[in-house]
Amino acid sequence: MADSPDATEWLRRLSAGEIDAPTLVRTHLDQIEASQPRLNAATQILREQALEQARTPRPGLLSGLPITLKETYALAGEQVTIGSARMPPIACAEDAPVVQKLRAAGAIVVARSNVPEFVMNAETNNLRFGRSNNPIDPRRTCGGSSGGEGALVGSGASPLGFGTDILGSIRIPAAFCGVVGFRPHSGAIDKRGVWPVSGPYFESWNGLGPLARSVRDARLAYNVMAEQPLPAPATVAGLRVLQPRGFGLRYADACIERAYAAAGRALAAAGMHPEQPRFDDVPRLFGDIPRLVTGEMLPLWTQWLSRPGARFSPLAEGLRQLLRRPTVDPAFFQWFALAPVMRPRRRGRLAQIVARYEAARARYHALLGADGILLLPTLGLLAPRHGRMNRATLRPGLNGLVTGETFVNYCNLSAISVPAHRHADPATGLKPGIMLACAPGAEARLLDAAAALEAAI
Repeated sequence: MADSPDATEWLRRLSAGEIDAPTLVRTHLDQIEASQPRLNAATQILREQALEQARTPRPGLLSGLPITLKETYALAGEQVTIGSARMPPIACAEDAPVVQKLRAAGAIVVARSNVPEFVMNAETNNLRFGRSNNPIDPRRTCGGSSGGEGALVGSGASPLGFGTDILGSIRIPAAFCGVVGFRPHSGAIDKRGVWPVSGPYFESWNGLGPLARSVRDARLAYNVMAEQPLPAPATVAGLRVLQPRGFGLRYADACIERAYAAAGRALAAAGMHPEQPRFDDVPRLFGDIPRLVTGEMLPLWTQWLSRPGARFSPLAEGLRQLLRRPTVDPAFFQWFALAPVMRPRRRGRLAQIVARYEAARARYHALLGADGILLLPTLGLLAPRHGRMNRATLRPGLNGLVTGETFVNYCNLSAISVPAHRHADPATGLKPGIMLACAPGAEARLLDAAAALEAAI
């Protein structure tokens, strides 16, 4: 796994004639199939279609490169289930626009990857496809919701994967599986044809992006996907690096705190100017997450789970859960259990929460500006055993293990998680994830800083 070339290296070998596209595609298809009993990361392997395309790959930045996609990306002639055994599958007449871009650049889709139901959990498990496992240790979760992608890229079975991130869903699997995960801001990449479409404000928390084996791969993928490609890499000297105070961070594993401290030192040594502003409103902003999610999403989830002539009943499903005959994944159903306590009831309450988030976005975008890079641990814990991540995250109150990761979404920042290979936990081999974030429009500087961080840690 650690020795697998990154996508940029595979493309160099293709260009130099050291390998041809059919061989490269066949090799990765074989790896995906061989890993399925151990990882269960793929929901569909597109062997025949991929090999046919590999015979005459389109020219472009990704010509001949095998890629994988989260199951939520529309592919012509296929279905999207969003991991739900109850919701009728969505038939796709055409590729999502972002998939069209990837194909136009010469990429070859070889497989689709597993997700938690309705992409609303930090572990990848559902009643339709089952549970996906961590490539470093299958007894542990690969994270979610782009967990299948994390497992495929982390195992080396996929050179480049693509996911979505509405509450950490690219960066959590990246951190748990020891790879790079880049979540651009919500408006950076066309999201049409990528499910599920969320509530009117919650959708602005969602971004599409790559999971990759290197920062240079993330930059390459972004330049294919984005509405505005980035300029060439530049020096980080003179940029500001912000290590916030008052964030409520907590560390369950000591190697994460050590890696975070080393990251700050490395970026300062690269010429970035350290700052330590206070972020005292994070506890209040964090506490509003379940209120916003349940307030906007509960009607949509009920609609998606309803069947002709039979509206979905949380009470009836709760009984089925108790009898161990669920039609909805138990981890996802916890959102319905939270709803009576967390869902805003008072008229205008949801609008107040949205206004608070909008004010926070304006404040932190201005604080970061065009030259500020926020430095945080991606998460405060390494990949836990199956079942423990949901218990650690789906609970009310401030949770310092995930405050940094969620901040990016509700403030609509662009962020990248970089694995700290040099600070791997000696007992498990798991690598901490270190996250950098920037205001929308500063993605080039963000990836410059990420490349410097990658070289150091």
